[in-house]
Amino acid sequence: MLLGIAAGITGTFLMLRRRSLAGDVIGHAALPGVAISFLIYAAIAPDAGKSLPVMLLGGGIASALGMLAALWLRNVGRLPEDAVMAIVLSTFFGMGVVLLSVVQASPTGAQAGLRDFIFGQAAAIRISDVTLLATITIGTIVISNLLMKEWALMCFDEGLAGVLGYPVRTLDFLLMALVVAVCVAGMQAVGLLLIVALLIIPPTSARFWSDSIGPNIFLSAIFGAVSATTGGIASALVPKLSTGAIIVVAAAFFLVFSMFLGSKHGLLLRWRARRVMRHDAQNTPAA
Repeated sequence: MLLGIAAGITGTFLMLRRRSLAGDVIGHAALPGVAISFLIYAAIAPDAGKSLPVMLLGGGIASALGMLAALWLRNVGRLPEDAVMAIVLSTFFGMGVVLLSVVQASPTGAQAGLRDFIFGQAAAIRISDVTLLATITIGTIVISNLLMKEWALMCFDEGLAGVLGYPVRTLDFLLMALVVAVCVAGMQAVGLLLIVALLIIPPTSARFWSDSIGPNIFLSAIFGAVSATTGGIASALVPKLSTGAIIVVAAAFFLVFSMFLGSKHGLLLRWRARRVMRHDAQNTPAA
């Protein structure tokens, strides 16, 4: 639930900055970091098994390197945004798949459970892991609320924010850092491949209900929390059911519901408005 709230809030600003693909890049780029950190930790402490904090740290470092690589390619290579994202995403994920094969071939690799980091499996999380993930998500939620006004100004008028003296680059860096934190926190619960859905689908659903950023953030957090909670409960009750897949299905349900019944931009509302306009036009006497 905390992960869904944090993803809904940060995802709203990520979407307003037109960086929806950034979450996908961050998620895919984390895989080689997870695999490398597991191999290093297994070499240092071969009998200790896997360590979630170590693998989250490795995934976070790899995600940050992926975003830095994307920024470098965009600035130095002068490549289109979508091309840069595709290059970084495929390269890092390809490296991760190769390293995952190395991990599976190692003596302790079969028990590593790294597949859970790809598709998500909340039932595999221990109580100590829950405490760590809750700390990350609560910290993300608190920081996001403290910076909400500055982020809103940066998203809607970056030039004005700079003129008023706000550190736009620092604010942008903090936003991306919190997106990385959300992706890292959601690795084992949602999965590397599907965490972008929790970042983007709830904010998209909220857009059908309001044009104001406050209600959008609130609704996005609610949709994210309910979707993530649904996936977590279903994964715990049904053996070997991927949590990330259920979370995406639940989030997609809210998106379809909002698309048709949203009070601001829903298809039903627009259909009724067009019908009323057509009726008024037909009944208006000619001049």
